[in-house]
Amino acid sequence: MVSLDVLGGLAIALAGMPLLGLATRRYRNSSGGARTDLIASDVNKWAVFALLCGYVLFVEERPLSSMTGQSLDPLAFGVTVGGGVLLLFVTSALTTPFFDRLGVGGLGEGMSELASLSRRHRIAIAVTAGVTEEALFHGYAIERLLELTGSPLLAGSVSFVAFTLGHVLGWDRGAVARIAVPALLTTVLYLLVRDVVALMAIHALNDAVGLLLIDAIRSGEPADSAAGRDETTQ
Repeated sequence: MVSLDVLGGLAIALAGMPLLGLATRRYRNSSGGARTDLIASDVNKWAVFALLCGYVLFVEERPLSSMTGQSLDPLAFGVTVGGGVLLLFVTSALTTPFFDRLGVGGLGEGMSELASLSRRHRIAIAVTAGVTEEALFHGYAIERLLELTGSPLLAGSVSFVAFTLGHVLGWDRGAVARIAVPALLTTVLYLLVRDVVALMAIHALNDAVGLLLIDAIRSGEPADSAAGRDETTQ
């Protein structure tokens, strides 16, 4: 029998961020510009993350460690994080020209907005995305779906689809197509290593590098061809 507690947690993990983001955009009385929108987005992510943690502790009555499959030893952790960041970087370098040739839209407007932020704010965005998105869409969602189905393929597929569709609310279709690539890679990586902290580090470091290099990327390449360096950030 499927536990209603788990279904409630999955609803929070897979739908909480996009639904809260949609509600925030719809009911805010006025817009304070791109910077305010980004701050609101990050606040929403931490709010959903906190809600899920509380749900795990007080409704499911499980420890927060249940939101990951295992904890790697320090050496394996370092190798996994380094290899994961390298994989995302190389994949971005290979797929960005492909998307450009197909005329698939990029993240030019989003990059322009992010370029106006301070370095500290960009790092905060990267950390927020890495911690909250990995905890919800991979750590919690995949672990609970594995419990329910016993199928890594099904668990990973549901997580990947939910994460990708969650970006439809804030990005155009071309950007979502580009975002789907690192989303798929991080989903596969999680299924391989089952350590959500390692995935948080990979995600955050990948985003941080892309966000900190926005100025150099935009000055050296057309905006559309530069897109993709920070595609896992929402």
